Amino acid sequence: MAGITGAAQLLSMNLNAEDLELTDLIVAESRRIVKLLEQVEQFGNLMPPERQALNLHDVLDRARRSALLGFGARMKIIEDYDPSLPPALGDKDQLLQVVLNLLKNAAEAAGDQGGTIQLHSYYEHSFRMRRSDGTGQSLPLQIEIIDDGPGLPDAIRADVFDPFVSGRENGTGLGLALVSKIISDHGGWISVNSTPGRTVFRMSLPRADKTNAENSALGQET
Repeated sequence: MAGITGAAQLLSMNLNAEDLELTDLIVAESRRIVKLLEQVEQFGNLMPPERQALNLHDVLDRARRSALLGFGARMKIIEDYDPSLPPALGDKDQLLQVVLNLLKNAAEAAGDQGGTIQLHSYYEHSFRMRRSDGTGQSLPLQIEIIDDGPGLPDAIRADVFDPFVSGRENGTGLGLALVSKIISDHGGWISVNSTPGRTVFRMSLPRADKTNAENSALGQET
């Protein structure tokens, strides 16, 4: 990773503005991956999320741009956002990894012929998750990643978020397990509904309260 970052920084010295955006993205993604790898020495050792108020659309847009420059180059990615969606309470890097994993899953399922992915956000005021102790958690922020691929194999559909479960011959089975763990650590919920031609991964997340949003804004100003 250090070599990739260094090479991208050297390349950026003599590039135009359009190409600079690409090298800047390479550097940013390399640093993000290094940070995540430091947290994930083993699957079970993921650090607790450093939660703050964040704009989920910023996370989705960054994941979309990264995907289109790499594994999702053959995919068409459509944005369908609720412009009034309030800030979420979450760890930006970890949620970015979640979206990237889901986009990569959709792109790999589509294969060389490509396909379409829709990024959809909306607010559902009444959505609550009931915990085993009887308490509830409001999770009004909804993110859906929808693809028109072949769908999940019947044999793994019920266990797709379990470690080492994969529908691909060379898959590790850790991508969606990591997605599930990160969302769970955020106090959120993730589900999937899959049929041939339409697979929907839905994430439900808590919103940031006023204090979280104000503290985040102050941190960005300093």
